[in-house]
Amino acid sequence: MISRRSFLKLSGLTVGALGIGFGSGQLLSSGSGRRFSVHGFVPDDDRAVADLLRLFRADIPSGAGAPLIDADARWQGVIRSAMVGGTFSAGPLAGGGRVHIRMTRLGTPSKGDILIHDDQKRMYDPDGDFSLALHRLRGRLQSTEATYFLSAEYVDDAPLTGLLAGGRVVIIEDARGMVERIPIDGRTRRLDVRGPQGHTGITISDAGAHVHSASCRHELCRKAGTASRPGDVIACAPNRVFMHVERG
Repeated sequence: MISRRSFLKLSGLTVGALGIGFGSGQLLSSGSGRRFSVHGFVPDDDRAVADLLRLFRADIPSGAGAPLIDADARWQGVIRSAMVGGTFSAGPLAGGGRVHIRMTRLGTPSKGDILIHDDQKRMYDPDGDFSLALHRLRGRLQSTEATYFLSAEYVDDAPLTGLLAGGRVVIIEDARGMVERIPIDGRTRRLDVRGPQGHTGITISDAGAHVHSASCRHELCRKAGTASRPGDVIACAPNRVFMHVERG
């Protein structure tokens, strides 16, 4: 039986030759409560944004609902155009989850990059898990100055998730899985998450969660601001730390 990592590499090369897809394919093929997200530090460039969204779109189910877009007027048309038409050939054939896309301007320009996360793989390893197409796009972005943070997420919620949700919680994960699940309840907490490149210092308060210190070179996670609304994410690729806000 082929290993999951080998499948990612092989399917990534096949899909990459066509110019679409991440190569995760059947990771979203069944079950409920599934999550797949792509996050890009991107320049003010229509093509770069559209290319990243097309790769994301190629790896979500064909039955996914119309995307909820949280972006200013400058990006609405670019995002909608990238998310319609074409095919879903790299992704599974079924699934009726929701798609949420956010585009926010960075407070401080940073080096371009791409981060990918799902509920099985956690933070993807660019060297072992990215498809050829994604490697090429990441190389382009890393040579640019990013002025926006693009977050595209597919979620296939369990049937009662929306009905039972109450408050907000911060989920903190590393390469091994969940580290902490902390409610946003007015109390202030600080914790340190260790990773391959050192540490990521996180503060959680009534305002939300933010990275107050980081040992990674570009400190993109620290520059990402505060995650406060359900769906907000902050990620550190070098330390393989992923933080997102969900309904409790």
